[in-house]
Amino acid sequence: MASLIKSISLTNFKGFSEEVRIDLRPITLLFGANSAGKSTILQSLQLVREVLEHGSPDVDSTLQGGKAVDLGGFRNFVHRHETGRVIEIGFGMELGDESLPELAGDAFEDLSLADAEVWRFHETLNSIRASVSTLEVKLSMSWSDLRNEAVVSTYKLGFNNIWCAEISTGADGRQPRLRMNANHPIFLADDIEGEALFHELADWVLPGQGTEGFRTELGLTADDNGGEKDPEIPPSVLLAVLEIVRAASADSPNPGFAAWLHRFKGAIPELDRQILIPANSPESAKDIFVLQAFSGFMSWMLVGPLRLLSEQLEKSRYLGPLRCIPPRGFEASLSRNDAAWSDGMAAWETLLSSPQEMLERCSHWMQHADRLNSGYGLVRTEVQEIDYNTRTPLGRAKPRIALVDQAGLTHQALDVGVGISQVLPVVVAAQDDRASIVSIEQPELHVHPAVQVGLGDLFIDGAIERGLSFLLETHSEHLVLRLLRRIKETTEGSLPDGASAVTPDDVNIVYLEKGQDGGVIAHSIGVDANGKFNDRWPRGFFPERMREALPPEVRRRMEAGKAGSVS
Repeated sequence: MASLIKSISLTNFKGFSEEVRIDLRPITLLFGANSAGKSTILQSLQLVREVLEHGSPDVDSTLQGGKAVDLGGFRNFVHRHETGRVIEIGFGMELGDESLPELAGDAFEDLSLADAEVWRFHETLNSIRASVSTLEVKLSMSWSDLRNEAVVSTYKLGFNNIWCAEISTGADGRQPRLRMNANHPIFLADDIEGEALFHELADWVLPGQGTEGFRTELGLTADDNGGEKDPEIPPSVLLAVLEIVRAASADSPNPGFAAWLHRFKGAIPELDRQILIPANSPESAKDIFVLQAFSGFMSWMLVGPLRLLSEQLEKSRYLGPLRCIPPRGFEASLSRNDAAWSDGMAAWETLLSSPQEMLERCSHWMQHADRLNSGYGLVRTEVQEIDYNTRTPLGRAKPRIALVDQAGLTHQALDVGVGISQVLPVVVAAQDDRASIVSIEQPELHVHPAVQVGLGDLFIDGAIERGLSFLLETHSEHLVLRLLRRIKETTEGSLPDGASAVTPDDVNIVYLEKGQDGGVIAHSIGVDANGKFNDRWPRGFFPERMREALPPEVRRRMEAGKAGSVS
């Protein structure tokens, strides 16, 4: 499945201080020196998944990281270990054909279609839902001295690149308060039909209660840019909707909607529960419908984005920097273990139970001369245990995965070079389209440069043909050179048979380095349609090889800083 996550932003997380945004393409490569912050970006996905599932940002081990990741808790991963700093991690998502999850059924079916006011209310909420195409979620995590623990202090939500709602807590991480942008375009009636809609809804309020008072009471705001508030109240459908809800006997929300925010963990709502609107004896079926419909709408708006993000992170995969070699007689575990991908063992388990077509596809990538050409394919056999005395079968036959060489001989993973055990999980992850984002540290580890070049084609195939998104922490110039070549061949129409077309929009190459203040700086290296870099590569594009080949006097000038960088 294609990932909906299109960007990640980090502030005060590990080596990152000022906000750094990384745009995610189908193939995103992270380059840079050791300890430049590449792995931190991958770990941010795991941290937020833990926060959404358990509510606390004081995380050490993670579900996906296994033994490869130990964050050490908030005090360890906040920038410079300064607990006065606030960690912010944000995600940008594009919905495409997806929609935000709903937590409630459609209450409208319980009421007569003849009720025009109910119908209009129902259609208004649906029209707001339909107007959302992108969303931005940002979580702020801070240390509470009052509670002596880390808390999620702010949850900020944007729709269509404009902030829409923000939930924040007090210093103790409790008492959540909600602010909404009543002037967000999804709420504004900016055409003739919209004006009529606003006035029709605004008429359905308690006598004498106008929207200006409601705006002041609830602390609704017009924008997030520090601009002066327009003294004229725009035709905000949200304000009219809130008046209708209050007229339906809803309890007073109190400043910041405090009475409506139940069972929050810090600023985060529970992801499996509706936001319930308390009411004092609604008088009619219409009132009941309004309260139910608005409860569903608030849940859609505030809980839906976090549920969608959580689902995307749950479907992501992480392959750590060291993949294990399966022992002889390896069998798949009976229970799911998300951390099994971190050491590569989940890849072998996948091959044990996958359809034959998947096994053959992975074998082709491992073995074929136009693919990785590793020298080994894959074969799945079955082993039947027999009782020695009675010669009768013991249970069901068990599948086994073996490596087959060019002579047709089979081998266990323990009996071949370590590079095979490192690259095979990469191949399986790149061919299994059940994931969203596939994060891999050093996919080129322990493999020959010729195989590293082939990894470029593997990731192109996984991204273009399987719909996966790859986030790759790498040091391989061979991998990026293959990508550049395929972009050029796509433009020229000279792709070899079996190669997938790839464009500059499919690839983002990011170079990370430490700034003078110790924080991380990210440079996005643009690529044009001819497979050339649009931007200068910081410190040169893998200049070590060229330096080694240069005459000594030129190398000495370069090392003295007189010859400039190599690009």
